[in-house]
Amino acid sequence: AEAVQRARRRPGPGADAFVRQIAWRDFHHQVLAARPDASTADYRPRGDRWREDAAEIAAWRAGRTGYPLVDAAMRQLRHEGWMHNRGRMLAASFLTKTLYTDWRVGARHFLDLLVDGDIANNQLNWQWVAGTGTDTRPNRVLNPVTQGKRFDPRGSYVRRWVPELAEVPDRYVHEPWRLKDEGGAPADHPADYPAPIVGLSRGRERFERARGA
Repeated sequence: AEAVQRARRRPGPGADAFVRQIAWRDFHHQVLAARPDASTADYRPRGDRWREDAAEIAAWRAGRTGYPLVDAAMRQLRHEGWMHNRGRMLAASFLTKTLYTDWRVGARHFLDLLVDGDIANNQLNWQWVAGTGTDTRPNRVLNPVTQGKRFDPRGSYVRRWVPELAEVPDRYVHEPWRLKDEGGAPADHPADYPAPIVGLSRGRERFERARGA
C-alpha cells in the first residue's frame, strides 16, 4: 500500500508502529470478509452472560465512571468524535471487563460517534478487547489507574477533558478518591466529580468468576 511505502521511507519507531496498525486494519477486514457474522456475533464465544446495568452504561457513555482516564477518553469521543487508540482500548476494557457489559453496546456507541468509524475495525477491535475475538488472552484486563500513571503521569490529558480535576495534585489525579488535604487527613472528594461506580477488584473478580478464570 502507498501509505506503508511512504512510512518505510522514513524508518523509525513511529513508522513501524504505523505499519503495524495498517496490518491490523487489513487483518480485520480479511477476518470480516471470511466471517461476516463477526460484526454482530462472537468470533470465539466464551459463554458470557453479560450484565445489563442501565445506570452503569449511562455513566460510561457520559464519562462519569469515576475513573479519570476512562472518563477523559469518553468525553473526548463525545466532543471530537475521536480518541487515541490507547483511550479506545481502555474504555472498551472498562466496559467489557470491569463492568462486564456486552461489547456490542460499546461498539454501537463508538460507531454512533466516531468520525473514523469502520465496521471491520470497530467491531473486531471491540471483540479483541472483550476477549471474544481472535485474541488468545480472553481474560486480559486493563487497569485504568495503572494505565493513567503510565501514559498520562502528570494528568495533562485528564485535566483537559475532566476539568473537575483541574486542581487535583498530580499524585491523585488518577485516584481522586484518595485525595488528602495538606494536613494528611482525608479531604472531600471533588464535589462535582463522581466516586467510582465499581471497585476495580470487585469488577475483576466478578468478570473472572463469570469467565471461569
